[in-house]
Amino acid sequence: MKIRRSAIEAIEAHGAEGYPDEICGVMLGTLADRVVSEVRRARNIIVERSRDRYEIDPRDHIRIQREADASGLDIVGYYHSHPDHPAQASRFDTERAWAGYVYVIVSIQGGKPVDANAFVAEQDGGPFRSEPLEVT
Repeated sequence: MKIRRSAIEAIEAHGAEGYPDEICGVMLGTLADRVVSEVRRARNIIVERSRDRYEIDPRDHIRIQREADASGLDIVGYYHSHPDHPAQASRFDTERAWAGYVYVIVSIQGGKPVDANAFVAEQDGGPFRSEPLEVT
């Protein structure tokens, strides 16, 4: 998957701002080319375990889908942060994955982004496979 530098920088900034909680959002671009050109922040509706869980607010998801449709963009995938943990998919992440979308996880250590990795699920609920992440 290719991601524009401005998009990955926006994800990293969102993760740093949200630290020590997990943040989440939606990646937009062209599905056919698997290129992420823009990202949209979403609210994490998990409150009690927000340091290690996320769930995108369904209202944000609908709003972002409408914005994408109006702009001629596709939802390419989703992103979230792992505060003080590696940028690797957890069991929770994998079990909630939808097939065909790219999931980017950014590791935030002590409030600073240190790593990012991408994953794709071949079927709903996983398993995940690693996806090369090319910043353009």
